[in-house]
Amino acid sequence: MARRQKISTTLAVESYAYLYCLVAMGKARNLAEALDLALARVRRAEQRARLEQATASYFAGLTPEAEKEESGVEAALDEAAGEIDFDRY
Repeated sequence: MARRQKISTTLAVESYAYLYCLVAMGKARNLAEALDLALARVRRAEQRARLEQATASYFAGLTPEAEKEESGVEAALDEAAGEIDFDRY
């Protein structure tokens, strides 16, 4: 089990209601777990946004030659993925 850090704070009524709803729907066992779940979602969204920005910066900085090479890799991956039967796995 992960180590826990105790905090004491006051939440907005809407935030408390959201956390309570997560517990009521069975998505979390208690308010602490519901808060952990909500924060994990926020962290994942922030990480996705950072990855999206880094990816956009990478492609924006490519030379024409590198862009052509990336397009070739993209086409090869697309073709290979088309051969995979995802329903089989």
